[in-house]
Amino acid sequence: MKGIVRLSMIICFLAAAAGGYGKDLDSLWQKGNDAYSIGEYREALSAYKAIEEQGYESAPLFYNMGNAYYKLKENGRAILYYEKTLKLDPADDDAENNLKIAQQFTLDKIDSVPDFILATWTKRLMDSMSSDNWAWLGIVMLALTALLLLFFRFAPSTGARKLSFVLVCITFLTVILFFIFAFILKSRSDSRDYAIVMVPVSSVKSAPNATGGNVFILHEGTKVSILENVSQWSRIELSDGRQGWIPAGDMEII
Repeated sequence: MKGIVRLSMIICFLAAAAGGYGKDLDSLWQKGNDAYSIGEYREALSAYKAIEEQGYESAPLFYNMGNAYYKLKENGRAILYYEKTLKLDPADDDAENNLKIAQQFTLDKIDSVPDFILATWTKRLMDSMSSDNWAWLGIVMLALTALLLLFFRFAPSTGARKLSFVLVCITFLTVILFFIFAFILKSRSDSRDYAIVMVPVSSVKSAPNATGGNVFILHEGTKVSILENVSQWSRIELSDGRQGWIPAGDMEII
């Protein structure tokens, strides 16, 4: 597993924690890191959870919680918090690598329906940065577009005007693409469409009630997509396309 303390993560988190409760959060954050460094994983987790319970969310916090749960051999919750990390920061390679390690210990081995290759490439590109980074890059490209428009207006020759017009079109389309990426990633981070099974064994039913027939069995740590909710039941779909109903209390939203 990757190490728990990364300088960039600490700086990011402490910056987010600044404010009225910044000092308290700083203390809890340091307490958690210190406890983890000496192998007191339960104590470290307690400090991290105290931060989470105050309503704060960040990729560094969730990453450290995932590591603590993994060390405590609570694999389902480790997977949950690595997924939460990647939901906020899809470009976090450490979280992605640790998630793959944790998933090796799940009982359900589900093959995903392959995506169209262009969709796969687009997703990889989009996930290479966070929504905030794409938004800032879009703003930079928008400023560049404005400068190119000025150059187009005052270009000294017809050839320069044609070149600047082509560049304006390219940069403007890039701006649109970057803002679309930022919007999709932001919507994903706010969504409640995916969950992790949290119980050792859960029977997936053909109908939203206990008397429905068993369709298949899922185990702790399996990721599911939530299609709809009816009372205390959720209709879920696996990455291989199978669907069924599962008690909402058997899983936790990412």
